[in-house]
Amino acid sequence: MTGFSKDIYDALAPHYREYAEKKSAYIAGVDRFVLEHIPHGAKSLLDIGAGDGVRGMLLAQQMGISDIILCDYSPEMIACCKRLNPTEVWESAVEDLPDAGKRFDVIICLWNVLGHLPGHDERVRALAKMKNYLTDKGRIFFDVNNRHNAAAYGWLRVFGRILIDTVYFNEKRGDASFDWKIGCNVYPAMGHLFTPLEVERIVRESGLHVQRKAAVDYATGEVSCSPLRGQLLYLVAK
Repeated sequence: MTGFSKDIYDALAPHYREYAEKKSAYIAGVDRFVLEHIPHGAKSLLDIGAGDGVRGMLLAQQMGISDIILCDYSPEMIACCKRLNPTEVWESAVEDLPDAGKRFDVIICLWNVLGHLPGHDERVRALAKMKNYLTDKGRIFFDVNNRHNAAAYGWLRVFGRILIDTVYFNEKRGDASFDWKIGCNVYPAMGHLFTPLEVERIVRESGLHVQRKAAVDYATGEVSCSPLRGQLLYLVAK
């Protein structure tokens, strides 16, 4: 079960390009990181939470990858993906990925897809399942919302959060419920804001290892090595 219902994703599908273009600076910053750190000679890519599929297809094309599988939870997003003619399209939530027997050199799971899962255990299982899809040289790229993002929330507020989380960490403190207006309708939704230590614990428990990490400013797309200066972006591997 995800934090966003299929109704939300289906409603978003016709507006997805417009929404993505409003966040183009951030998306471009993340994509540059992905392109700079893909394994040499990568031949296959799986995009989990692909949305309309445009981003995954473009990244694959820039990498010279022709074996591309797009995966999403929403039938309307799936329809968008199919129009792009990837190798395959999977209709699946991230926590229910099929046991397809395929292996990938690159897996991308971008724009806080893991933050739409309901809890710690589901996030660990999702990453562990992705691990099983990796080739020996395979890499996973994912980004998540950062509870300690001082660039977005202000330094004083974030230092208070860090103090509280250090003294008494409670994962549920990162859960955020909100109303999302899409078109003429408003949908109740939830997402999770992670701490850097929380993400690294999830990665470790899934059997993966952090290879590289960065923070990307959500407004400007600037990439920083400081975890206080943006959303959290990770490259992980077996």
